[in-house]
Amino acid sequence: MAKQEELAPEEEVYEGEGEEGEGEGFGSITWLRGMLQRAPWWAISVVAHLVLVLIAGFVSLAGKPEFQEKTIEMKVAKAGKTEPLRFEERRSTVERKGLPSRDQDDSVTDPSIYFPEAEESDHNESADNEDYGQMKGQSFDFISSQTGSAGGIRGRDSSQAAIYDSLGVGGGAGGAGRYGGRFGGKRNLRARGGGGGTEAAVIAGLRWLARHQDPEGNWACGRYDNNCGGPEKCSGTGSHKQDAGITGLALLAFLGAGYLPTSRYEFDDPFKKGRKIRFADTVRNGLRWLREHQDAEGSFAKQEGEFMYDHAIATLAMTEAAWLIPSSPLYKDPAQRGIDFLIKAQNPGFAWRYSVRPGDNDTSVTGWAVMALKSAELSGLRFDHATAYEGVRQWLKRVTSVQGVVGYESPGDAGSTLTGINEKWQSHPVMTAVGLLCKIFIDKKQGDPWMKVAADAIVKDLPTWDEQHKTIDFYYWYYAALALFQYDAPGGTAWKKFNESMKKSLVPFQKPKSAGCRDGSWDPEVDKWGHPGGRVYTTAVNVLTLEVYYRYASVFGTKK
Repeated sequence: MAKQEELAPEEEVYEGEGEEGEGEGFGSITWLRGMLQRAPWWAISVVAHLVLVLIAGFVSLAGKPEFQEKTIEMKVAKAGKTEPLRFEERRSTVERKGLPSRDQDDSVTDPSIYFPEAEESDHNESADNEDYGQMKGQSFDFISSQTGSAGGIRGRDSSQAAIYDSLGVGGGAGGAGRYGGRFGGKRNLRARGGGGGTEAAVIAGLRWLARHQDPEGNWACGRYDNNCGGPEKCSGTGSHKQDAGITGLALLAFLGAGYLPTSRYEFDDPFKKGRKIRFADTVRNGLRWLREHQDAEGSFAKQEGEFMYDHAIATLAMTEAAWLIPSSPLYKDPAQRGIDFLIKAQNPGFAWRYSVRPGDNDTSVTGWAVMALKSAELSGLRFDHATAYEGVRQWLKRVTSVQGVVGYESPGDAGSTLTGINEKWQSHPVMTAVGLLCKIFIDKKQGDPWMKVAADAIVKDLPTWDEQHKTIDFYYWYYAALALFQYDAPGGTAWKKFNESMKKSLVPFQKPKSAGCRDGSWDPEVDKWGHPGGRVYTTAVNVLTLEVYYRYASVFGTKK
């Protein structure tokens, strides 16, 4: 330790208490003198560098004007015209390239508009409550696990965990059950035939449906216009007898787009100030209404008249909810009861008709029943697969003509009409489309030669919007889209031809914003079967048709 006398006195080193304006300079000189006494060579180096820095500073400041404080006024210039987007969207989703508008609908816009290299994922992202994304089974890590059965790792019983690998596009041949995955995913939607405003049309249609849902949770065909806003009410009410089936159909439109009771999508009702609508509430309330109206035998529809249509569609909606939300008994239990009743109603050895085992059958009701059984199988619900499907095979064999045309009640017949309502509409091979879809779902035999005959028949009768010649049949377009998508999408000739005609016949004729409360819907008056279900039916079924690109993964897998 240095001796006390060798250090400069503290008052000499830090002194700077001179007169005003002198203290700082005097203290610095004193400090330098002390440093020179203790370490002269080091201090001289410091002083030399300090002098050079001061000289450089004076030189750089020389000649610069004195700073004057000014007020800065900022103005936002109006955006000028920009080059158009690469992709055409029927409903505008952006103001200019790369910048979302104030009312941007995130679930509508294709990510490639903003990020050309981006693609939506074809698998679960493990983001809780994320639209279009489902949690990975019961695991909170990155393992895609799901409850399974002792019969194999891809089973569905709750006794053991099982790997499920068919979510997303392409892997449809695997996974639980004998079909492709329930939810196909939206990866590369345009490459699979989407685009051209299809997804914007889906969201617009869902918004219309959400705005016209009854407070109780159902869609009331005969009085849905009580929920209209704006100066004029929507036209085209239907029959109250179809409420259970139409409520199921509307719910299928939301579930098909991936909206669940946990989804976060919401929007402001443009016609009712202060009303905010959440798709989660729409789905939850609709499913609750179906549960509350299910009778002791398991039927979702009142057992009178031609109620089996409505029960089958409502059961399909509940089984898809059970598939998409496997952890909740709120949906699985009523779905199981609905399937039990559907199996009970099947004619022994054959198919379905309007009531419980009436003895006669028809292909139309049978198509909805098969779709419900398909979702039930994926959801792990119990029924005798072999017996149920064999009955469908026998029925299709009975009603298929030697030319390969599937009939409604007899070989190759054109189907029924409503007297005084739709006799003037043209006939289409709608039952052939239903039969093709059923065959694909049940047998999964891609090389079946009859499938090509059926697909060719459909392609010869492509969708055309011609009100004068009565060509519009949304029911046919829906089943044909599902069948041909499974048959050879995305690159097959049949699918490509049908898809382009379908988009041109649906998207441009959806009601635009200028139509007021009808915005997002389709007129029922122009459709062959628009009378019974009204505007709710036409809007729900067309939304489902435009969801074909991702609603189901391909049973045969996707060839890339």
